[in-house]
Amino acid sequence: MRKALTSTGFGALLSAALAIAMATTAPTTASANDTVKIGVLLIDSGPLAGLKETQTKAVNLAIERINAAGGGAGKKLEAVFITYPGTPDTAVDGATRAVQKDGALFITGMDTSSVSPALQAKLPALKALMVEVMANADGLTGKGCSPNYFRVNANDSMIMGSYREFLKDQGVKKWDIIAVDYAAGRDSAEKFKGLITSQGGTIAKTLFTPFGTPDFGAKISELGAEPADGLFVTIFGSDAINLAKQQQQFGLFKKYKMVLGNSFVIPQTLPAQGDTVLGVYQNIGFVAGFPGAQAEDFVKAYGEKYNGELPPYTGADQYAAIQLIAAALNKANSTDINAVRTALSGLKADTVLGDVEMRAGDHQAVRRMAISQILPGKDGKPTYHIKKIEPGPDIIPPVDPACKK
Repeated sequence: MRKALTSTGFGALLSAALAIAMATTAPTTASANDTVKIGVLLIDSGPLAGLKETQTKAVNLAIERINAAGGGAGKKLEAVFITYPGTPDTAVDGATRAVQKDGALFITGMDTSSVSPALQAKLPALKALMVEVMANADGLTGKGCSPNYFRVNANDSMIMGSYREFLKDQGVKKWDIIAVDYAAGRDSAEKFKGLITSQGGTIAKTLFTPFGTPDFGAKISELGAEPADGLFVTIFGSDAINLAKQQQQFGLFKKYKMVLGNSFVIPQTLPAQGDTVLGVYQNIGFVAGFPGAQAEDFVKAYGEKYNGELPPYTGADQYAAIQLIAAALNKANSTDINAVRTALSGLKADTVLGDVEMRAGDHQAVRRMAISQILPGKDGKPTYHIKKIEPGPDIIPPVDPACKK
């Protein structure tokens, strides 16, 4: 069964739900019935709204297939879909409703590095576990780590680790940076600066743009006036489409020896970006063609269910999150939150992402990453060509000593 809540009229509904919750005992597990409910937050406005459909598809496919194989702890999994506009307060409101009204034990779905800390802080009171699939900020599994928060997607340092290994032999030493003026963008820019300087390179220009920028003309002109050898781009969603199309008018990317993207060219934006991003190198956690039986099976099943579509890496991360939830439930053989948390901490599992370990020390998943280049495929359309796959243990930093779970 699929449940959804839109942001329209949300405040009134939430107030009523919270009032009831204060007078009664809110459910903290799904043990009272035959399902384990998973609250799935979906951003429905702004530059990231275009990812909502593929995240929903990944959740539905994962739950359908896991339930067909027996579910978790002898129970069926059920998604509670909640849409919100992408702000911390509405994310917390949505998670609260999912747990206290709908009985969700887990929270996952779409959020950002500015949203996740608010959700993370709320988890103990909600008595729920969160399995992150999008926010990259190191602190979430670093100094800000917490017992109920687990992350499947790579953090910024892991992303930089994959760049580090790849750039060693590329000979590109002087870089410009353009990034979104947002926690994730600024953190990414700062870490890329550190990476380049550690390899004997230099940073020339560093430009930031607001989330939701419609016109990149001034930034394109500034970069194109005296371009460095390489350009590092951390621009997301619809903003990434705007930048790609607008730069082509000025031939900006062609002025650089290398353009390296961080969440810049993703499968959800590539069709709209098209030839404007040919030649761009992109760090990515999953693409069709990744080795492994589970990866191949996932691509096949996704295409069969969704009219030949290829799953995006964000969908693969989301699918893997549901796999890990089911694996933890089965390992614990219980829906008790303490038992499931213990089972998930240190869990090792074969997933669509390959072998994954949910590191016990900080609840950061150890998983592989790849660098791909956007080149024409057999049909002539731009697609991902894998250049290098970096094993998880080679790119993940040690547990942050400041992490006190």
